[in-house]
Amino acid sequence: MALERVLSVSQLLEKTAERTPAKEAVYDLVRRLTYGELQKEVHQLACALVSLGIKEGDRVGVSLPNWHETVELFFAISKVGAILVPFNPKYRAHEVNYILANSGAKVVFVCEDFEKVGFESVASLVETVVTVRYEKQGYQSFSELMKKEYQTAFPSVIPDPDNDIFCFLYTSGTTGSPKGVMITHRSVVQSGMAIGKSLKCDQDDVFIIVSPLFHVFGMSCNLMSAVYFQSKMVLLDKYHPHKALQLIEQEKVTVHHAVPAMLAMELQHPDFAAYDLSSLRTGITGASLCPPETIQAVRDRMGMNLCVSFGTTETGSVTLTPYEAQGHHVLDTVGKAIDGVEIRIVNEQREPVPSGVTGEIAYRGFGLMKGYYQLPEQTALAIDKDGWYYTGDLGTMDEEGYIRFVGRKKEMIIKGGYNIYPQEIEDVLRKYPKVREVAIVGLPDPIMGELVCAAIKLKDEVTCTMEEINEFLRPQFASYKLPSRVVFVEEIPTTASGKIQKTKLKDALMESV
Repeated sequence: MALERVLSVSQLLEKTAERTPAKEAVYDLVRRLTYGELQKEVHQLACALVSLGIKEGDRVGVSLPNWHETVELFFAISKVGAILVPFNPKYRAHEVNYILANSGAKVVFVCEDFEKVGFESVASLVETVVTVRYEKQGYQSFSELMKKEYQTAFPSVIPDPDNDIFCFLYTSGTTGSPKGVMITHRSVVQSGMAIGKSLKCDQDDVFIIVSPLFHVFGMSCNLMSAVYFQSKMVLLDKYHPHKALQLIEQEKVTVHHAVPAMLAMELQHPDFAAYDLSSLRTGITGASLCPPETIQAVRDRMGMNLCVSFGTTETGSVTLTPYEAQGHHVLDTVGKAIDGVEIRIVNEQREPVPSGVTGEIAYRGFGLMKGYYQLPEQTALAIDKDGWYYTGDLGTMDEEGYIRFVGRKKEMIIKGGYNIYPQEIEDVLRKYPKVREVAIVGLPDPIMGELVCAAIKLKDEVTCTMEEINEFLRPQFASYKLPSRVVFVEEIPTTASGKIQKTKLKDALMESV
């Protein structure tokens, strides 16, 4: 399959700034920047990076919320041929230390949240720490770097989109230690292009970016897509449904990509009906499964053509429900392979299975990672000699190519020799009127191997019992699938991207036994 010519990340912004320099590019509730102004500041920042000793191939850490400075850094780091290492500013010391040490970052840009991490220990791992939107004695600040005049000759770096690495994205660690996923320029740029084309985006669109830019969803489906289509971006650094709804009305937002939990919170907001959301046109949801009733409610009550996506850090975007799709294709599937991508469903021997049979989702396409940083053995386990990546996710494919997501392979529960897929139980339990959120995990049992455990967050001011839950489930499932244990919890742990952290949940449940 011949690949179309794709620009590098920095070239993408340069091209858009040349075409529409006066077009508003970014509003982050602090500043408004046109594409021309954004490109000018990216160049200044790139000169600052060179002055800090950053050269082609060096790693630069960025631990910031969704700010205009974050956007500038992403493009400036690409412009000098360095490698971006973005991560959550709410990470704790051991997570931050691991990422900086593993990546070998020379410089890291941080916000004031970093003070909680243990600044000195982190500073010892890198050559330079730059503070953003605050000052700290003895350290350079972002504002100082942007005021200086730089005489250094700027290096001529032209990244190869197919082979050069744009960023290391560290996996969320839901199933083990984080791994540095090496992502090419093509992966994020073409993902943004493909998603945007499917959603019929253009320069009149206004994106609200509520997903964190340090996550592949925020980075490729939001940022790169918006820049490619010369659209305006509204950045929200701290998500709150009230603020998101307010900004949709105020900025006439047309494209709203969000994880399911965000959409549910917006729909449930007590003042939802007071906001004018008539500008909304489309958006995608992903990162975790979106209940069919939420999809339908978004389409009906928000007037938005919501599409459903599936992807991974290692691949970028994989599937999307077509813009024109209706009915069960949107409500019950995660769509078809996007342009430039192949998908197949395989068994334990990695052989394709017939239509409708559950197996592992395998991927081949432009978004595939270069590998896990310094982990050749784990890379070889995930990617075969023909370039197929095995996602560890289970699904089925129908005769039209639509994928139905079944769950994580590692989350499958084996009870007395029977395979139990948590998601099918979760899907049903979410429909129970008292349940706000649910996660099903397997807990070890000396006789059965594993038992089904349901962690349930109830809606406000309701009570419930295990007997009630199983009475609801009994008509729909064989008895071996019913939870042997039901725990009612205040919160279910999730990552910044909205994925339930089942490893963390399982550990907590085992400690409480």
